[in-house]
Amino acid sequence: MRPTRLVGFVLVGVAVVAVGLGVFTLTSNGASPQGQGRPPVTSGTTPPPATTTTPKPTRTTTTKPRPTTTQQPSGQTTTVAPPPPANTTTPSLKQTVGVRVYNNSFIKDLAAKAADAFTSDGFNVVQVGNYSQGNIPTSTVYFSPAPGEQQVATELGKDFGMRVLPRFPGIAFASPGVIVIVTMDFKGGGS
Repeated sequence: MRPTRLVGFVLVGVAVVAVGLGVFTLTSNGASPQGQGRPPVTSGTTPPPATTTTPKPTRTTTTKPRPTTTQQPSGQTTTVAPPPPANTTTPSLKQTVGVRVYNNSFIKDLAAKAADAFTSDGFNVVQVGNYSQGNIPTSTVYFSPAPGEQQVATELGKDFGMRVLPRFPGIAFASPGVIVIVTMDFKGGGS
């Protein structure tokens, strides 16, 4: 046999033995039973260190702040509503509560003229029409128990010199909002 051939066989033999030892080492260390006391062999990479992360403050884009909840020593929870954001304006009740204006006279377009005056004064007129279900003796602002209606009705009545009353049975279940029934005594006015 030639010496080069012999060297080749020796090298192949050494390679086979090295691969066999490597396979044996990997399989015997990674699958060792718990009781042997040997830690598993890693493949040269170190695991990431165990860390405790604290959440970073997040930046929200909502315009409404969230309420704050606190736990009292007595075990009771207290929720405090946050103040409105400084950079936003809250619409007034005048702008959010709808006003319905009805004419109860023979004066043409009296409800439309009243509605224009109310709108100019900042009220939110949502409907204009006629009221023909009976005679109302004087221009009156009617409100329902819905939130904000009584305040808007009171302000509207004061600004335009009209009486303010709760809704009567004939309009008790009409559409939401303040109802103004104008008669011949409506003067206009406004603040």
